[in-house]
Amino acid sequence: MCGICGFVGRHRLLDEQTLLAMNARIERRGPDGAGHFFAGDVGLAMRRLAIIDLGGGQQPIFNEDRSVCVVFNGEIYNYRQLRKDLLAKGHRFASDSDTEVIVHLYEEHGSDLVKYLDGMFAFALWDTRERVLTLARDRLGIKPLFYARAGEAVLFGSEIKSLLATEATSRALDLQAIDEFLAYTNIPGERTIYEGIRQVLPGHLLRVSADGTIESQCYWTLPCDRAEQRSESEWIDECEAGLRRAVEAHLVADVPVGAFLSGGVDSGLMVAFMADILARPVEAFTVGFGDAGSSFIDERRYARELAARYRLNYHEIDVAPHLDEIICEIVDAFDQPFADDSVVPSYYIAQATVKHVKVALTGLGGDELFGGYKRHLGLLMGERYRRTPGWMRERLIRPMVNLIPEARNSSDSIDHLKRFVRASNLPAPQRYQDSMSALSPLRRRDLYVPSIGDAIDQQATQAAICDHFEADIDLPLLERALRTDLRTYLVDDILTLTDRLSMWHSLELRVPYLDHHFVELVGRVPPTLKIRRGTQKYLLKRIAERWLPKEMIYHRKQGFEAPMGRWLRGPLLGFFDATLNPESVERTGLFNYAAIRRLRDEHVSRKAKHSKVLFSLMMFQLWFDRAFRAH
Repeated sequence: MCGICGFVGRHRLLDEQTLLAMNARIERRGPDGAGHFFAGDVGLAMRRLAIIDLGGGQQPIFNEDRSVCVVFNGEIYNYRQLRKDLLAKGHRFASDSDTEVIVHLYEEHGSDLVKYLDGMFAFALWDTRERVLTLARDRLGIKPLFYARAGEAVLFGSEIKSLLATEATSRALDLQAIDEFLAYTNIPGERTIYEGIRQVLPGHLLRVSADGTIESQCYWTLPCDRAEQRSESEWIDECEAGLRRAVEAHLVADVPVGAFLSGGVDSGLMVAFMADILARPVEAFTVGFGDAGSSFIDERRYARELAARYRLNYHEIDVAPHLDEIICEIVDAFDQPFADDSVVPSYYIAQATVKHVKVALTGLGGDELFGGYKRHLGLLMGERYRRTPGWMRERLIRPMVNLIPEARNSSDSIDHLKRFVRASNLPAPQRYQDSMSALSPLRRRDLYVPSIGDAIDQQATQAAICDHFEADIDLPLLERALRTDLRTYLVDDILTLTDRLSMWHSLELRVPYLDHHFVELVGRVPPTLKIRRGTQKYLLKRIAERWLPKEMIYHRKQGFEAPMGRWLRGPLLGFFDATLNPESVERTGLFNYAAIRRLRDEHVSRKAKHSKVLFSLMMFQLWFDRAFRAH
C-alpha cells in the first residue's frame, strides 16, 4: 500500500526535482519509505506503507533485465499463487512483495495482466522498449488514480495534490463539476473540480505513449448474467462461502489486521468470520456520537455484544462535533470539494485505529450489493404507489404531505416521504436520481449568480446518474439501481471517503465485500432474495442468522453518518455562518448569498431539511479558500 505519482513526455516544468516534489505531497500515504525512477522524459515515484515483505518490497520494482518498471498502490491478494505460477515459468524474483508479480505478469500477458489480479490497486508501469506507460485502476475503483495533460506530457498521481505540485496543471474550475457536487455531495465519474484533471475509471487502463497519446481500455464490467435458478438455501450456502473466502483473502499481511465494527449486519458478519479464521483476538473499532439526538440509534451496545461473543479486543471512539478542530485536515485530504458528512466519524475512527494497527477491514459494500439503502426500497414501493390514481396523488396526498413539518429529532423520515411523493410521476431513472440528489435543479439554479447558472447543464448533472440506470434496461428494477450505485455512489462517495481519510492517517483499509469474485456472485442472485417482502438485504441477513444475534440483525438500520442536521441547527451553526459570510461567498464569484441564506434559515426553522446542501456549500467554501489562497 502506498501512493504513486509521475509523468511521461517532455515539458519544461517536468524534471527529477519536480518528480520528488510530487512525491513529497503524498507522504501521508506512505511514511515508511520512498523511491523513484527518472529517465529524462519519464518519471515514476512512490511513497510506501509497508504491509507485505516489510524488509524488501521497495519500489520502483523492475523485471530481470530492467526493461519494465512499476510503481504500485494497493494489495494483490492472490500474489502468492501468481508468484508460484510465474516461478514455474522461469521468472526470477528479487523480493517477496506482491508488487513484483506485476512486472512479470506484464512480460507474460502485456496489459492484459490486470485480468489476473485479485485485489485493490492502481499502478503505473513503464515499458522502456515500447516506450509506453500503462496506468491501471482496480475493477471497483477502491484505489484512486488521477491524470492530466501538460502540453504533450501526461501526469498521474494517487491524489490531485501531486499533480498540482508541478505548476504545469491548470487550476481552472470545471463548472459542471460544481453543479454535480452540489447535487450529490461528491463529483462523479471522470470529472474533478479542475477542468484539466480527470480520473481513470474503475475497471479501466490507459496506455500513454511518450508523445502524450492516450488510449483508454475497459477491461472489466459486472457481467449482466441472468439471475440463476437455485433454492434459497443454496444461495445462502454459496454466498456465505464466497464472503468467507473474500474475508480470508483480505487478511493476507505481514502486520496485524483489525476491523471497523458498527452495530450492523455487514461489519458484524465480517468480524465474525475474522474471529473464526484468525488464531488471535481481532482488534475491533466502533464509533458513537455523544450528542446525536433521539433519531439516532446508539449501535454500540450491539457491537459490545458481538465483542463479548467473539472475544474481540474492542475499542470505542466517542465523537463530539469539534469540526473546527479537524475540518481543514479533512479538506486537505480530499484536494477537492467533498461533503458526505460521514467524513466526521470516519476521520476519528481512522485516527484511533492507526494507533493499534496499520491495516483494517471494513464492511462497506454490503448495502450496494444486497439492497440496503432506503432508496432501494423506495424505488420498489414507488412502482406500487404509481398505481394510485394521479388525481389522488397530486390533489390530495402530495399537498397533505407537504404540510408535514420536519421532525424535531433530526430524523430523515419526513424528508424522505416528501421526496418520495414529489418524484412519484417521474420515470424510474429520474426517480432514482432524485432520491440521490441533495437539492432539486431549480433550487440549485437559484444558488448561482446568473453567468454561472447559464454555463451549467443541469440535464448533464442528472445524466450522471440516469445514464447508468438506463444502461441496464433489460435487468430488473432493483438490479439496475444496485449497479448504478456500484458505478457511482460507491466509488465516487464511499470509496473516495474511505481511501482519503484512511490514507491521511497512514492506515490501509480493505473492503472484502468488494472482492470482485464475490461481487460477480451476488450479481447473479435474484433481486427477490435481496429485498423480500419489505426486508432489505434479506439474503445477507439469513446468512448472518448463523453468526450474529437476531436483535443485531433486525434492528432499525443506522447508516455510518453524522447527525449533521442537528449539528447545523446547534453547535456548528456559528461555524457555518462564519465560513459562508457575504464576503467569502462573493470571493468565489459563483454563488448568490441570499439563496444560501434562505436555505440556511429554512433548515434552522425546520421548514425543510437542507443539511446535505448546507454542508456541501460550507465544504466548498473551505476548499476554495485553501486552494486559492496562494493564487
